[in-house]
Amino acid sequence: MAKKRILIVCMWPLGGIRTYLKYNYRHFPKDRFEITLLANPSIESKTLEADMAAEGVRVVWSRPLFGTNVLFLRTAGLLLRERFDLIHSQGFISGFHVSLVNRFFRKPHILTIHGVPEEKRFRGALGGLKRFAFERVIRHVSVIHGVGEDIMNHIRQSFPGLQGRKTRWVVIKNGIDPAPFVKDYPEVRAGIRQRLQLETGTFIFGYFGRFMPEKGFNFIIDAVKLLRTEGGPSRRFAVMAVGSGDFELRYKGRVERGGLAEYFRFLPFHPDVAALMQACNAVLMPSIWEAYPLLTSEVLCCGVPIIATDCVGLREAVAETPAITIRAGDAAALAGAMTSAVNDPGLAGPFAAFRAEAAVRFDVKNAAEKLVALIESETGEGRA
Repeated sequence: MAKKRILIVCMWPLGGIRTYLKYNYRHFPKDRFEITLLANPSIESKTLEADMAAEGVRVVWSRPLFGTNVLFLRTAGLLLRERFDLIHSQGFISGFHVSLVNRFFRKPHILTIHGVPEEKRFRGALGGLKRFAFERVIRHVSVIHGVGEDIMNHIRQSFPGLQGRKTRWVVIKNGIDPAPFVKDYPEVRAGIRQRLQLETGTFIFGYFGRFMPEKGFNFIIDAVKLLRTEGGPSRRFAVMAVGSGDFELRYKGRVERGGLAEYFRFLPFHPDVAALMQACNAVLMPSIWEAYPLLTSEVLCCGVPIIATDCVGLREAVAETPAITIRAGDAAALAGAMTSAVNDPGLAGPFAAFRAEAAVRFDVKNAAEKLVALIESETGEGRA
């Protein structure tokens, strides 16, 4: 039987989306699928190429044309030159570009939701018209796939025009490969304070991910400022921030101007963060919204305490776990949780005990099997 040919289209293959592709497509039977990824170049391009090469996935870069993003043109070019059985878009904007051209090709099209379109795209005098046009284009996809129940419900409420069509709505919760996170890295834990030039015994809070407003790093800065001015925990602490993003320089500037540099250590994007996670005493996740983050599963499989907000998507990801939950957008609540964490000698106990259960609950094999079944159902005989 001929292999099913899948075209993955991704506007920004960064952070959680890049990891999602690596985790899920790793488990696709290579004797049944031939996969091509079309993506815009990014700061993580080399890592993405290595990840995809390891899984036998061909990467085609959508280079800008005269400085303009032309993902829809690159998509059309590939569809004209090659035969594909299905298109798998990553995120709403990718799905929009694909839908613009797929009206002519009529390929089965699965749109995976990794977030929500920014509201600023629908502001202004033409905001209502833009939203109407967006819904008219998107609602022609075959399947809207949510990585969590929370984000799917949010999309239904935010874009009611997408409902009432033949489009299927399917939830397959995110998962991870637990192996790197259940493995122990004692040598990294032992040397992390020397590497970061911190005093012995300093309590390390970790931050992992993109520097962007919805991830809430600005609330960490505000919380540290509160702890410094109002008197924080008795033990010294620092925040190890690992990642990259458009707001990185802005946040570093806030730290410097606020006289908080002694409390922060910034490390560049790192593709394999399990060892760094385990070197932390606790991880901070002060997001404003999420779809269904992979980071929570990774941290919990490491057995490391996590302080998370109750925002959309994140609250679902940490439900029925030992995670410490605070209000989203509340720097004072975050500061209080950080103080309690530093002062609690038994903080790590419940998380260490939950580690084995986390490895089973969040294993991506379950999600990948469902995604394979979904794709096969959309490419079977009788489908358009």
